[in-house]
Amino acid sequence: MRNFLHLLRPSTILLAGLLLATCTQDSHNAASSTFASSPGSPEATSIDYLIGPRDLLQVTVFQVPDLTRTVQVSGNGFVNLPLIGNVKVGGKTIDQAQQEIAAKLGKTYLRSPQVSISLAKSGQRVTVNGAVKSPQVISIDSRLTLGQAVATAGGLSDVGNAQRVHVARAVDQTVNDQVFDLEAIQAGKAADPSLVGGDIVVVEESTGKVAFKTLKDLLPFAMLGALASDIRVKRDIVPVGHLANGLRLYRYRYVWSSTLYVGVIAQEVLEVVPAAVTRGRDGYLRVDYRRLGSRLQTWDEWVASNPTDFNRETRGADLRPTGDRLKTLVAAH
Repeated sequence: MRNFLHLLRPSTILLAGLLLATCTQDSHNAASSTFASSPGSPEATSIDYLIGPRDLLQVTVFQVPDLTRTVQVSGNGFVNLPLIGNVKVGGKTIDQAQQEIAAKLGKTYLRSPQVSISLAKSGQRVTVNGAVKSPQVISIDSRLTLGQAVATAGGLSDVGNAQRVHVARAVDQTVNDQVFDLEAIQAGKAADPSLVGGDIVVVEESTGKVAFKTLKDLLPFAMLGALASDIRVKRDIVPVGHLANGLRLYRYRYVWSSTLYVGVIAQEVLEVVPAAVTRGRDGYLRVDYRRLGSRLQTWDEWVASNPTDFNRETRGADLRPTGDRLKTLVAAH
């Protein structure tokens, strides 16, 4: 199984590193087969809230106000109460903790005590990181599932891989790391696992999505013009002028971008200057602007250098080639 630490933001790398340091490679590789049956795995977690360190509990003993108080769970899971001293409540449900305290009070001090506990404030946290829109630390105030945690973090980013969502959990000095398929969970084909305090959720990035985003965000627009002059990757096409050889210039956007450019359409260039056009392995046409004695420009650049070279009354009109002309350009080339 692939280690997921490279997906973490710097703020959580140290924590994850300390947890994962106790894991051997064998236990990591076996996680997918043993995680489901482990007491500390998400599948085995009770739907009830489990009390954890730093939780603030309101403990009430019916008709005994002197024993009613708000207490904080210590780091090792204990609370200190009048008469009975330290009581282990960490890792227990609210009902189990109530029964434990009532049993201790009833053993020596009270007859059939009625104890109720409410969660005043949760001290438990789940870290959600990786390819999500809003990485964050989430407080657990009630049952929190993996799907809810990812949704709270804004959902997957545009490069998130829904089929590989890690949940890392420390159990008995080791760390279980299991990968879940969020798509299957959302489709009702898999159970939505419960999370507990200390869990680290990391969404992997999709290699294909990262590659596309890199192309979209990082590639210089001049190179984009050379790679993508085909009419099929353009939208909002408006004619704005002509080159000296008669080729029409268009204002347009690429289908993956909101930036306006001014350039030619490869299918038309092929009819006038075929030597300037090549076809890529993907089937789309490319234009070498150098062979046209021109270059790809942004809309703002073109307007600045050609302030009167277009009809301002039709500047905003959508004059994209349509009908027979569009069909002819695409079909012929």
